[in-house]
Amino acid sequence: MISCIAIDDEPKALDIIQHHVARIPFLSLEGCFLDPFAALSFWDKKPVDLVFLDINMPDLNGLDIAKLLSPKPLLIFTTAHSEYALAGYEVEALDYLLKPFDFARLLAAANKAHDRLKHQTPPPANFFFANTGSHRQRLVYPDIYYIESEGNYLNYVGKHGKTLVRSSVKEALVSLPGSSFIQIHRSFIVALAWIEKIEDMHVLIDQRKIAIGASYREAFFKRIADL
Repeated sequence: MISCIAIDDEPKALDIIQHHVARIPFLSLEGCFLDPFAALSFWDKKPVDLVFLDINMPDLNGLDIAKLLSPKPLLIFTTAHSEYALAGYEVEALDYLLKPFDFARLLAAANKAHDRLKHQTPPPANFFFANTGSHRQRLVYPDIYYIESEGNYLNYVGKHGKTLVRSSVKEALVSLPGSSFIQIHRSFIVALAWIEKIEDMHVLIDQRKIAIGASYREAFFKRIADL
């Protein structure tokens, strides 16, 4: 399902978009806005995949709005002014609907959005679920400071405290993104982003001093030099 909103200063234009979108099963219209500032306020709370956007509006035109939307959605411009077509494509609009447009024309534009999103590669997840024994705990990679081995368990230490997981260092290294974590001791994996200081063959993370094992030093310092 593709989530979308429509922004236009003409109520009739919004009614037409709403009527057409209701007939397209893969579109979900989350809101219609006469006021672009209200649309931007909505966007801050709930970004969508696709925006139907009029260009010629008072106070804030569609081209200005397009530049303010982040993360960047797919844009389908709707306007009665053909002279804006080139400007629309300059902000990488997916399509440009010249008013008055019929259902077939909007459907063709919606199909473009469907094809575009279908072939996009989703970003990799920045979290995983660790089995604590009693439940599965969601752990966010950027929030982890370091992982410490404790017998048959690993202690994940991070922003939100500690999480004890039955696992091994070897298993953890397979699941963690190698670009962000490195093993520096037989019992420790650390997050590169959280290293505050490297001194006397130790790293300091969150006031914890962790030794850099002799067999891990060459790989660690090479990795640091490449950052």
